[in-house]
Amino acid sequence: MQERCERLIERDMEENGDKFEGVNATGTAVAIGSRFDWRAFFAHLTTFVSVAIVVALGLGFLLLRGTINQRAESVVSREPARLRIEWPEYKNPKAANEKSRTWLAAQFQEELMTAATRALGFNPDPLSREPLDAVGAAMEASGWFDGRPIVVRHGDSEIVVRGTWRIPAAVVRSEPVAAKPGDTALRNDFLVSWDGRPMPVVYPEGKSGLYVIKGCVQKPARLANGELDYSQVWAGDDCAAGLELLRLLVNQDWRTQVAGVDVSAFADSKQLVIDTVHGTKLVWGGRPSKPLTGECATSAKLGKIAELNSLSKRIDAGHAELELWWPINKPLEIDRSATAEIQKPATASAEPARR
Repeated sequence: MQERCERLIERDMEENGDKFEGVNATGTAVAIGSRFDWRAFFAHLTTFVSVAIVVALGLGFLLLRGTINQRAESVVSREPARLRIEWPEYKNPKAANEKSRTWLAAQFQEELMTAATRALGFNPDPLSREPLDAVGAAMEASGWFDGRPIVVRHGDSEIVVRGTWRIPAAVVRSEPVAAKPGDTALRNDFLVSWDGRPMPVVYPEGKSGLYVIKGCVQKPARLANGELDYSQVWAGDDCAAGLELLRLLVNQDWRTQVAGVDVSAFADSKQLVIDTVHGTKLVWGGRPSKPLTGECATSAKLGKIAELNSLSKRIDAGHAELELWWPINKPLEIDRSATAEIQKPATASAEPARR
């Protein structure tokens, strides 16, 4: 029996390439050589083949990269790149079926398109993000957008600029230092947004047709090259206070009689003055969010103006200057003869322009 087992073991080991030496005392076969490990062999072979495939793909990509790019560019850029800027629109169109219109003048549209085209460059790479980033940076620096607009590709060749537009609020009138006493050099009117940041439009004095904030102590911030810094808010609390009052006034029914806000006394007395289109003044007092001690509330001041306008059809009631800030218990004194004079048909005239 033992001899039979030894022969079977010996035959089995010979078939697997092992040499049989004999059987030990426990009856276990003893082999001179070891059995070949096919599992380890195939594991190493798989690793080798995988590495070879990766290396082959990498070399193929490097060698064919130029051809792939050329083919992709020929497919993507069948037409020259076309820029499209989504212009700001009026919030309330005149009719529901009216086509959306933009409030941005054609001159400024052309200037923005020129700047964007210059940033995009000639024949931009259709697979690169760099030309789009360049357009976004140029539009952000233009002063017309709040932050950097989004620039994306649309279709095969169209590039679209989409962002949040700054809304013009008023102009801030500069007060140049006189070269000599009595100097009457013309001043400039700087366009500003509702958050007090300059915008890329400067008008000659009185030519904007917009509300005017005058008397600001500070000048607009400028870059090292002398150009306006559109990212910086106009320095000083006086400009911010004037814009705050103006935002309140433009929502009133009598807003067409407002020419602007005079902030020249704000640095000393914290008082604001409303300039009317009639060349008169209404002393408002402290800024709407911070009324001065002892003066009436903002709602009371608006009520006084509404009463004056109701009685005389003018917010100044024909007076050269009126004070609105005094407490509510002080009687409202109006010159009835002046009111009657204003209401005469012979004195009716077209609405004066803002100056």
